[in-house]
Amino acid sequence: MDEEELFDQPFWVSIALKLPELQEDPVGAEFLVDRFVGQYLPALLSTRGQQGIDQVWLAFWHYLVAPRSSRKPFGLTSGTADLLIAEFQSTLSRPG
Repeated sequence: MDEEELFDQPFWVSIALKLPELQEDPVGAEFLVDRFVGQYLPALLSTRGQQGIDQVWLAFWHYLVAPRSSRKPFGLTSGTADLLIAEFQSTLSRPG
């Protein structure tokens, strides 16, 4: 993946929408992808060392499972958050 593809929000939304819980909430999927691409993905790309990378993923997981609020229009179950992160990690680890 080149940098343009990495930051392509529709690409990440298409991955998120594969999960049943997010299929029912496309606005929430777009919102979480916006946060991922804008905050967590740059942190992952600039972080060195496995411990730092793990901390970024954990922070993202906590964000995903936090309850809905006026500023966050979605909330995922812990299982769905695990699946989403696994999908995102798998995508990032693919060569090319």
